[in-house]
Amino acid sequence: MLFTGVVVAHGVNAINTSPDVIRSANLVGTLLHLTRYGFVAVTLFVLVLSTRGKSMSPVAFWRRRFGLVVAPYLVWTLIYTITDHVVIEGNPFPTPAKLVGDLGNAIITGEGKYQLYFLLISMQIYLFFPALSWILDRTAHRPWRVLGAGAAIQLGMFVLYQYAPRPAGHAWTVVFDNLWKTLPMYALFVAVGALAAVHHEAVDRALRTHTLPIIAACAIGAAFSVGAYLVTTSPGNVPLQSNTPWNPLLLPWLAGGLVLLWMLAMAWNDRRATARRAGSRAVSYATLRAFGVFAIHPLILDILGRLGFLGLLFDWFPHSSAIRTAFLVLVTLALSLVLVDVALRTPLSRWLVARPRISIRRRTTGDAPVTPAVRPVGTDSLRSA
Repeated sequence: MLFTGVVVAHGVNAINTSPDVIRSANLVGTLLHLTRYGFVAVTLFVLVLSTRGKSMSPVAFWRRRFGLVVAPYLVWTLIYTITDHVVIEGNPFPTPAKLVGDLGNAIITGEGKYQLYFLLISMQIYLFFPALSWILDRTAHRPWRVLGAGAAIQLGMFVLYQYAPRPAGHAWTVVFDNLWKTLPMYALFVAVGALAAVHHEAVDRALRTHTLPIIAACAIGAAFSVGAYLVTTSPGNVPLQSNTPWNPLLLPWLAGGLVLLWMLAMAWNDRRATARRAGSRAVSYATLRAFGVFAIHPLILDILGRLGFLGLLFDWFPHSSAIRTAFLVLVTLALSLVLVDVALRTPLSRWLVARPRISIRRRTTGDAPVTPAVRPVGTDSLRSA
């Protein structure tokens, strides 16, 4: 669900820029900032759950995890550094020296394309996970203190990034501009994911016992964040500060929305336990391809834009931005899945979609999900996403 939300958010941004729809479209995009924070929480949840009680040295852990994340990150950064000049109109190739410089900057900052920073955050999670595990072992019996510390760090980062003036000097500005890709910006959700794994039985029991009050509290948080957005915007006018991912007024929705997603995933798992095999096959199919769709969908959007498809949507559905957006998202997902299935059957499968190659003779309906202990990058969060 999380990476589907990523595709929806980018589809909304690609087609809803006119003054008459920009307020509502940006509200959807603002709420879908939940995807980045949910990604961090679910990644920590799966990592902690899959390593709990197991002995592994930091070096062994890093070797396994970084071996899975670095290759797709570098490959897709290179691909987008090139295709942005091939596909996007009015963006000719620069000189070779500048192209190499742009590639190096994209690798360091995660800006090869607008979704690749997710992988940069994954690398930081893997880098610091041994230290986080050590801290968790000594503080897991005080979960509320850990949550409070995470919330304080995250709120402090939000306030700093939302309201503080940019520092003087180019070097400091570069550092400041990239702070949102660092783990302190996600501290609360690191704590939530890790503690939910350690105390998953108690969390599960609490969510089931107090379902209605929890849903009501989440709804109040969502209403507060939506109300704050509406108060600070007007039709045709959406100030940048109103829909930033680090707006402190958005935090009640981010926390509440994650809880609601968690409860939805619980309900789905309950249903899967009693449903026919078709449901499990659908989840396995989506899980195997989710990272690939995440990686490739911006290229699909760029190609559709270059071919004039976005303009055709306005001709076909001139009076409904919702239908235009839904149609664009469905087409993007479908084409992405086609290309991912092709990539899965090439020798470059691990580099492109972070999955082992599937034999052309093998039936995809029998694809089995990868277990958490060996699940590739990006898919740490995809079983629940």
